[in-house]
Amino acid sequence: MKTIKMNVNLNGLDGVEIPNSNAGKLVANLLAQDSKGDAIKKFSIAQRLYAGEDVELDASDLMMLKTFIETSEQMTVLAKSQILQLL
Repeated sequence: MKTIKMNVNLNGLDGVEIPNSNAGKLVANLLAQDSKGDAIKKFSIAQRLYAGEDVELDASDLMMLKTFIETSEQMTVLAKSQILQLL
């Protein structure tokens, strides 16, 4: 199990924190909008991320989340790179 902490704001290219850019809420919203995969699991993870909670993931859930982020067409490289570093 690995504990994921995403209750942080993203930084812009200048290294300055972007207001209202919470990584956990961004991922949570994208998970909640997804229409593929294990809906119950994704919704559970989304709820905890949105609430700012740490999320414990096993290896398969961690791989699912990493793949989800890497392949998301709705997320910018700026966001993906910082979020993937949190995993």
